[in-house]
Amino acid sequence: MGLLAVSTGIQIAYVVGLVVVPFLGPVTVAEMKGHTALVSAGWYTLGIAWWIAAFRLALPDSWWARHFYGPRKLARAKARWGTDDLG
Repeated sequence: MGLLAVSTGIQIAYVVGLVVVPFLGPVTVAEMKGHTALVSAGWYTLGIAWWIAAFRLALPDSWWARHFYGPRKLARAKARWGTDDLG
């Protein structure tokens, strides 16, 4: 019995652990935070830019800021990004 002779449930756990968590998680968070330029750059940097974008402050008009930021953090985001459309 080799290393790859495991049940289907364990194989699914491997896929989740090796694909979903390091790649799809950060790209989803980065997109919800409004960092579209870093999401695009992540395809060229093998996902490193997605991790950077996931930890950065969200744009004030993004889905992430509207749902997760309180008044203090939203004020920080507005001060950081301003009101222009470029972000």
